[in-house]
Amino acid sequence: MIAGRLPILLLAALALLAGGCATQTPASRAFSFALMGDVQYTSYEQKQFPLLLDAISAEQLAFVVHIGDFKAGSHAPCTDQLYATRLAELNQSRHALIFTPGDNDWVDCRRASNGRDQPLERLQKIRQLFFATPFALGANPLPLLRQSAADAGDPVLRRYVENAMWEHNGVVFLTLNIQGSNDNLGFDTASDREHAERTRANIAWLKRATAKAREHDISGLAVFLQANPGFEQPPAQVRMSGFAEFLATFEDEARRLAKPVLFAHGDTHQFRVDRPYISPLDRQPVANVMRVETFGSPWFDWVRVSVDASSPDGMFRVSAGGYTPAKGSD
Repeated sequence: MIAGRLPILLLAALALLAGGCATQTPASRAFSFALMGDVQYTSYEQKQFPLLLDAISAEQLAFVVHIGDFKAGSHAPCTDQLYATRLAELNQSRHALIFTPGDNDWVDCRRASNGRDQPLERLQKIRQLFFATPFALGANPLPLLRQSAADAGDPVLRRYVENAMWEHNGVVFLTLNIQGSNDNLGFDTASDREHAERTRANIAWLKRATAKAREHDISGLAVFLQANPGFEQPPAQVRMSGFAEFLATFEDEARRLAKPVLFAHGDTHQFRVDRPYISPLDRQPVANVMRVETFGSPWFDWVRVSVDASSPDGMFRVSAGGYTPAKGSD
């Protein structure tokens, strides 16, 4: 990014978050967006992906969120060429597409079958390619507030160009770099240090978003991350994991917010909806939070999230996208 443009772009993004749509009626503020991720693990899925993206592009949607893992976790080297190919593919979306990376995309690049690349070097490459501007990917240039700009004065937080925030029709949305593979914890000293710094950044970004969501003209919050932080694991195991600190903070912030919250993730490849969210830490419900997990390989589909603050059935409604592979495309 050109340094001289940064203040202007940051002001534009802050204005976007501050503006809202106060003159709209509740009915006119209803919208839908797409959630996807954990795809292109096989040659079949690679062939299908452009068709899936075309099907999503044909829908009336506000934007698309890709929660990471654009490649398999093993036997899929993390090459510059693959990254460039995936970036070009995501940019084919007619809608604005907000991407947050997954563990397959950088954490698991250390595996022998992936070429034993250095995860932190691969994460830096992803940052350079996928987050080079303050806008979403795709054909619709949706402005995003990036943590690297919002927290430019902090020597740690300014690294997190991948953490993004935006507001649409009275809802605050944010992405967080939280990964499967125990969030890069427990591999070596450098990774443990990286995990601790990234956890600090993610918590700071979450708190900034919930502070924005407390404003009177904001009706809800949606959080996107790659990792399944342990919803199907024993709570004692989750409390010892790399997700525990973030989860405790998220649940405390959500309860204090007392507005509808969507917690969306991937990682374990099962389309699931929990309403209410059940804490992985203690199995207690958080009444104002809904959890959704998107489809993942080998299940090849997307998830529609409909948002309507005036709905008596709840602000967030979730359904399968209903993608049907093209005949003869296998």
